[in-house]
Amino acid sequence: MEILTKLDRVFESSNNCPGCGSILGLKFILQTVEDLKKTVLVTSPGDIALMGKAGLKVNFINSRNPVATARGLAHARPDLNIIVYSGDVFTNMNLPSILATKENFLYICYNNSGYANINIMTTKEFAPLAMHNAVYTATASVSYYEDFIAKLRKAFSKQGLKFIDLLAPCPAIWNYDPSNTIEVGRMATESLFWPLYGVENRAITITKIPPSVEQFQKFVDMLKLPVSPQDVQATQEYFSRRWKALNEGDII
Repeated sequence: MEILTKLDRVFESSNNCPGCGSILGLKFILQTVEDLKKTVLVTSPGDIALMGKAGLKVNFINSRNPVATARGLAHARPDLNIIVYSGDVFTNMNLPSILATKENFLYICYNNSGYANINIMTTKEFAPLAMHNAVYTATASVSYYEDFIAKLRKAFSKQGLKFIDLLAPCPAIWNYDPSNTIEVGRMATESLFWPLYGVENRAITITKIPPSVEQFQKFVDMLKLPVSPQDVQATQEYFSRRWKALNEGDII
């Protein structure tokens, strides 16, 4: 089991909402990094950008074009560990430039369904696209920190573009009690809404086997989503087909 060997405070405070999955993800990332002094965190404008004023214990750059910033840093300072941490809205808008990258850095999309415009049923997953360009691609979730840490460490060990699509539930967008962030993230994976896997050399490895593959109704009920029984069934069937494909080494 992957564990955090250090639990140092990586930032002093946060103005984000209670239960913010993206802040939890950032904490796991910075606590996994071996040397914060040789690490640069690059973010795009947004909530995480405010963290630069909250006593982050890492070199920090907020950029309107974090990919270009990361590429420049990778050329100028190959000794640095460069991490881009950006939301799904920016990721969707800039995916072609992200995937055209050949430089050595880790891109982490904190996917809180912001792109879905407060309808999580249209959450966009970027890993299937990134797997064709990145040397290592993975999906992860703040609810499974051991799995996330293992994927971070694997990404840090590789040269080139690495891409992790991190599910970071948002209480405001997803409309749940802030105390339930971890449980909501778990149910997202158990319902196959957000399967966890890694891709290396085009080979897919599933990293979390749900106890059941017929739990989408529970996920709908937990979040009180306005989904009809017919849509629940159709969505579950799609998730089941995708799960079968993943188990056969394919992504749909």
